Amino acid sequence: MKRTIVILLVLALAVIAAACSPAAAPAPTAAPPTAAPQATTAAPTTAPTSAPAAKTVELQFWHGQSQTQEKALNALIAKFNASHPGIKVTGTFQGGYSDLYKKVTAAIAAGSPPDLAIGYQNDIANYINSDAVVPLDDYMKDPKIGFTADDLKDISPSFIDKYPQFGNKVYSLAFMRSMEVMFYNADMLKAAGFDKPPATWDDFMKACAAASKPPDVVCYEMPGSGAASTFSYMVWTRGGELMSADGKSFTFDQKAGLDAMTMLSDLFTKKYAILQAKSYQDQTDFSLGKVLFTFGSTAGLPYYTSAIKDAGNKVKNWGIAVPPHNTPNPIVDVYGPSVAVFKTNADKQQAAFVFIKWLMDNDPSAEWVKASAYFPPRASTKTALADYIKANPLYGEALGWVQYGRVEPTFYAAWNPTRNFIGDAMVAVANGKATPEQALKDAVQKANAALAGK
Repeated sequence: MKRTIVILLVLALAVIAAACSPAAAPAPTAAPPTAAPQATTAAPTTAPTSAPAAKTVELQFWHGQSQTQEKALNALIAKFNASHPGIKVTGTFQGGYSDLYKKVTAAIAAGSPPDLAIGYQNDIANYINSDAVVPLDDYMKDPKIGFTADDLKDISPSFIDKYPQFGNKVYSLAFMRSMEVMFYNADMLKAAGFDKPPATWDDFMKACAAASKPPDVVCYEMPGSGAASTFSYMVWTRGGELMSADGKSFTFDQKAGLDAMTMLSDLFTKKYAILQAKSYQDQTDFSLGKVLFTFGSTAGLPYYTSAIKDAGNKVKNWGIAVPPHNTPNPIVDVYGPSVAVFKTNADKQQAAFVFIKWLMDNDPSAEWVKASAYFPPRASTKTALADYIKANPLYGEALGWVQYGRVEPTFYAAWNPTRNFIGDAMVAVANGKATPEQALKDAVQKANAALAGK
């Protein structure tokens, strides 16, 4: 009897001990579509309060920066990782922006997007449509990791992307921008009787009439279907708009747009302008003294310098200026890619915002400018660029024009095809295959169909 009692007592104690011991960790029941290593960085659902340290949040950052820019971006990423031990960013070049967009779209469809990616706003609008990216407004307002009031005064509004069709929320931020400017041959202008670049479009036409000696020398070389940005500020600087105030329709066929396209027709009819034969031919012809004016990105400044040097420095004196304008103040088209944060988990999304904000700070921005010739988000970065501006005075001059920046309606997915419609209309007018009225009417109809998703 005693033996039986002892046995029962032992068994009871064993049951009690088993009940008190920790249970084995169950296998995950809902693993992510791809078992990427970074998935393990998510915070555990029942982390003990005495955990020694949080796990590092790993971020996959997809971008389209290659060669020198990729090297510079990787160096910045390494500096960020070293100064933020709780976050590890891995940058991956995914090809040009078109290839990058295709890869991100495929990753979204597969349920495994990157944590953050660079892209143009019209592409990001498509990501928003797919419910794949997160708004950044709350992160920006966060008292610990967000922007202060002084930060927002320092950062140009053109680096903060608000999407009107999505509640005007901020879905992307930029750490680089470029702008469209007018390149001019100062010696040709002087020979034609002008001591400075044209301030208005009437002055521009007068300079073209005086300087053009077709077919050897012309006033302007238009880059074929890629001139939509030029048309944008031709409209703005005449007091017009590309879209209606409510953002529901394209309106660039109204008076300002028609005046711009009519001027373009006059330039080609009078043989003051030519179409670009191949990509960047305008830079080559400018360097040979064959073209008085070209319009292009400030990111092209190093390429113009190289082209002029390679051509034997035939062009001695040249410069850049804001585009001609009939408005009280100049207007420049400011553009460039931004960074969006994809829906993953709270830790990753917050860490991704911290990384973007860091890229927008003065020191990282100054390093990026020196590698890319883009403009920084903050006005205060100019102090850190003193030596660079001294060595590159044209860049320093353009930096002062960021205050006049406007942004194309890139926040609409329809803007990408619309740029093509505008470019096609400009080429049709240049070739005499359509009147300005016909070309604009056709482009606006196609643009509004794209805006309506047809």
